[in-house]
Amino acid sequence: MKLLAGLAQKIVNEVTEILDEEVIVVDHTGIIIAASDQTRIGSFHEGAQISVKKKEKIVITKEDVLRLKGVKAGINLPITFHHKVIGVIGITGDPSEVNRFGEIIQRMTELLIQEAHFHEKIESKHRGLETYVYEWVHLHQMNEDFRERGEILGISMDIPRCCALIEITQFNGDSLLERETTEVLREFYPGENQDILVQWGSGRYVLLKSVHNTLVEESVITSLKYIQGYIKENHGISLTIGIGTKVFDSSQLHTSYNHAKKALRVAKKNDGLVCYDNLTLDVALAEITDETRQEVVEKVLGILLREQELLETLEAYLESDLSIKETSKKLHIHINTLHYRLKRISELTGYSLKETRNLVMFYIALSFWNEVR
Repeated sequence: MKLLAGLAQKIVNEVTEILDEEVIVVDHTGIIIAASDQTRIGSFHEGAQISVKKKEKIVITKEDVLRLKGVKAGINLPITFHHKVIGVIGITGDPSEVNRFGEIIQRMTELLIQEAHFHEKIESKHRGLETYVYEWVHLHQMNEDFRERGEILGISMDIPRCCALIEITQFNGDSLLERETTEVLREFYPGENQDILVQWGSGRYVLLKSVHNTLVEESVITSLKYIQGYIKENHGISLTIGIGTKVFDSSQLHTSYNHAKKALRVAKKNDGLVCYDNLTLDVALAEITDETRQEVVEKVLGILLREQELLETLEAYLESDLSIKETSKKLHIHINTLHYRLKRISELTGYSLKETRNLVMFYIALSFWNEVR
């Protein structure tokens, strides 16, 4: 393992929090790659080079400062990883004073490196899985080589699955928010039961959920609703989720993925959870371009856009399933007033509210208008 500058600076920051002394980290060639005194970064440290070669602690005295290049009085401690010295951590100060912290600082440094290496291995595994899943959901024909790669990753290719897209609602690029969400989701889906969770760009995730039950509702929707509620309640993070169709053939996963994308588009309207199998008209509407949506709103609603009272009346009427009684109750107006308003809507738009075709047009136009207002 090569000691990188980013990790080295993290080590310096951690040590200086508990030790009020100047600290440096030097790579295996003797070059300072991190320091509490930034001006020393990039310079050669002869004492550290000796520590690497001898694989032992080197005490730098005031006399050594005169004969060794780039050193200050203090101690140099070799950093060992897998029985190999990969660098040195140096602490400036009176050797008799800082020496008592030596072993603790040395051990702390090595533990930080081990932890970083562990997380790097985990992230490397996740990146490999992300690449494979990306290929999988865009694949229309699966060959034996691709199937074997899946088996090597521990993925069974012979079980039914459905794809779910999970997105952090109103994500603004907050890395802490994303990290917290990732950790919680990975706790729920650690890779067991053939459930595969990968990150899918900023603030978005793909879940390939194994479907052991016949119904998607039982094995997928219920669990995702629980997770959505749990994360909202315990972490204050809202998730929008789109769930695709269950597929039995692994080579057809692209179908479930495309369905999940459409379901997610619909779910974004109310920050909820939507399953493609439960959609009909909403899926078709989600495919319509923004330009066409605007044209429909202007053509169908027209002058009503400037008549707020009539627009609210029309919306309440459709939401109440055309019930005059329920609509008047919802708007807190007399039935005669409601009849007058409905008649006025028909007169201004030119569309009778007694024709099913017109009612459908109004419903669609209002749906588009509510998305952008």
